[in-house]
Amino acid sequence: MQLSQSEADYFFSLFKPLLVYTNQKFQISSGIKKPEDIQKCPFEDTVKIRGTLYQNIELFDNFIQDNLQTLSTEDISVIQSWKGFIEGKFFIFQHLKKYTTFLTADEPHKVYGVLSLYSPFEEIVGDYLPKFVETVLLPFKDKIVSDGIFRPSNMLFGSGFRSGLKETYEEAKARFGIITSLTAAVSEIETVDVAKLKTYLKSQKSLEEHWHEIQILRDKSLELKQIYYQEVAKIYAKKFSKQWRDIGLNDVWFALFEFTPIASGRTKADVERTVKQIFPNTKQQFVYYFHLKGK
Repeated sequence: MQLSQSEADYFFSLFKPLLVYTNQKFQISSGIKKPEDIQKCPFEDTVKIRGTLYQNIELFDNFIQDNLQTLSTEDISVIQSWKGFIEGKFFIFQHLKKYTTFLTADEPHKVYGVLSLYSPFEEIVGDYLPKFVETVLLPFKDKIVSDGIFRPSNMLFGSGFRSGLKETYEEAKARFGIITSLTAAVSEIETVDVAKLKTYLKSQKSLEEHWHEIQILRDKSLELKQIYYQEVAKIYAKKFSKQWRDIGLNDVWFALFEFTPIASGRTKADVERTVKQIFPNTKQQFVYYFHLKGK
């Protein structure tokens, strides 16, 4: 996903003059005197100018003050918002319909939904993901964009690294969601432990791979224990559903505790009554109720 042509044109109508202004102040490249020169100058010169801009954040306000006669209110708002840039190393992780997701390489890991400028990210970095890049993310109105300057890496990642990175990605999504604005405050949706536990309990395979870590997390709090029993039971409810349908069961309620079905009935109320009669009171809060519907 990328900006529209008009949006990208507008972005560069502000960003290129800002780079020219930075170059004039620091005399980095003699070949850049107007916005049109940016495209013609060596890439490394552009990178140096851009780096100087982000290292001297006062340049954003100075540029505005020196160009008040030509900048509109919207122009000023956009340029001021760029002071909230995020410079760093990212893993470009997934091309989605609305944006491409960037996972921060540094902690706390966060996932950003980023739009490209003129060319889609699929053309810039390809479809084989993840890709490791250094770039700068900028707010642009209600979106996040890359500033268009990438330092990609040709590193190839093995299956073990990709698997670990996927877990990190899922944890970051669970903890903060996919962040799509740099002008709004970012707060945790879930704690680190909750996000990590839910990620470990995504599938039976992940459950088995992280069994030791799961046990440690589970016993940290009542909240984590409740999540553990619910998520584990969901995994096994999905597994048992096929078996139950294969033997002709349909429209039945089940109660599961961890890996084990403990009661069934025609209605949820029937099953809840049975659980209260047969199951220890201290464990009833951890029971998962599941409705097996038809195919």
